[in-house]
Amino acid sequence: MNPASAGAATLRYFCTYFDSNYLPRGLALLESLDRHCPAFLLWVLCFDDHCHEALVALRRPNLRPIRLDDFERGDPALAAAKANRPRVQYFFTCTPSLPLFILRAHPEVDLVTYLDADLYFFSSVEPVFREMGTHSVAITEHRWLPGMEHMNAYGRFNVGLVAFRHDERALACLAWWRARCLESCDTDTSAGRYGDQRYLDEWP
Repeated sequence: MNPASAGAATLRYFCTYFDSNYLPRGLALLESLDRHCPAFLLWVLCFDDHCHEALVALRRPNLRPIRLDDFERGDPALAAAKANRPRVQYFFTCTPSLPLFILRAHPEVDLVTYLDADLYFFSSVEPVFREMGTHSVAITEHRWLPGMEHMNAYGRFNVGLVAFRHDERALACLAWWRARCLESCDTDTSAGRYGDQRYLDEWP
């Protein structure tokens, strides 16, 4: 849907990332937003050229594919991290940098929501934003069932949906998260970390 034709619907801003291996999941996410969000823009950080070409070919007015080279340009800290960790850990490293990239490049974006590419919405996205209210940051708690407390090793919160308002508190939180992810996105839970996710435990 063209955002300009959506009438009074609030324009929602989302971002995600994936490579060509995850392209079907990313397209499913896009389909679910089409169904359940009347007006949105979705930025996608493409981790390979095939992914970028496939998304550009869709010619969607509400889809903004980002080349990896454009995202990394002028970011020596990100380049240094890329050189010292496995590919999947580098994906995790990019998570906080992507919302920051968008907020810095697009001052008109009042609130950006990072989504994991394998999410799928089955109903309206609006309850998420009603729950967030006027707060600067929204995160999602796992709420493990009894007997599953051992799963806290992977973090109290899930990175799959994280929203940031364009204000001082959210930008400070993003900057802190980015600094931690640049230091390490190790998935060894015995070290008290798990990719980009375990850091969220500190936010409350």
